[in-house]
Amino acid sequence: MGPVSLDAALSGIFAGSALALWGLRWAKPRRSPGARMAFYLETPRSQLGGAPGGPESPAMAGEALRRVLGPVAGAAVSLASRPLRHGPGANLEISLRQAGLAISVEEYRRQYVRWLSLTPVVLGALGALTGKASFVVLFFVAGLYAGGRRLPERLKALTKRRNEALRSDLPTVAAVLALKIESHKSLIVAVSDLVGQGSGPVVDDLSRSVHLINAGYGETGAFELVAAESAEPAASRFYRFLAAATGGGLDVARALLDQASELRAQRREEVERSAARRTMSLVVPQLVFMAPVLFAFLLAPLPHLLFGK
Repeated sequence: MGPVSLDAALSGIFAGSALALWGLRWAKPRRSPGARMAFYLETPRSQLGGAPGGPESPAMAGEALRRVLGPVAGAAVSLASRPLRHGPGANLEISLRQAGLAISVEEYRRQYVRWLSLTPVVLGALGALTGKASFVVLFFVAGLYAGGRRLPERLKALTKRRNEALRSDLPTVAAVLALKIESHKSLIVAVSDLVGQGSGPVVDDLSRSVHLINAGYGETGAFELVAAESAEPAASRFYRFLAAATGGGLDVARALLDQASELRAQRREEVERSAARRTMSLVVPQLVFMAPVLFAFLLAPLPHLLFGK
């Protein structure tokens, strides 16, 4: 067997082992905490008058090692698989809504499995072109990491972009709502009119609250729910203010105008800070690349000035 065939065989063994371990992890999940602690709770249960159930299997040396080292191994596997998890948050549906993705949870998981399955195969095939098993394994592991992080990183980027759009649209939405309320419209009617005429992430959140109200959800509860699901603190405060305004007793138009002015000032300060950071990021490359050239031009005449050469 030539060296190329041996490398191909080793790469196939490593890839098959990785897929087998991954399939075993999914096919045989960890036991519940109650099942894992049942063996240690037999003595307290019998002292309290309960009937001891006995171990499910004989506590041999291998079983003892599994019980002692199992939690450590489980924690290590959980730490190693953290980069491959499918989303940043505990509730994937809320994470998709915060990112503004109009897809279902099932569709997202199908795309995640597709990326996680195809990326290691493609990169492993590229590594096989080099004829070395080490490159195949390296490319395969890199494909697992890249495929597992592709959609979560995209989700984070979309969430960040949507939060910036929320901060930009909030002052305008608050001002428009104030004008509509000044025209002798109630808060819910003004929000419904804005949803029918406007667009953007803030209008999408308000459209969800109007849909909840029309479905029988309470007005205050609908705005509170949208505020709890929002990933932008400024938007959450604005929606909670709308929830409090549904109870009455407030000059809603004046309060909305004040909030619009405050949000506009906060957004202006944020843009100024961002512009200052970008200016500094442009200065650093100039110093790095232009300073050596400038010093070369300044130092070039020194031998002639000093030694007359």
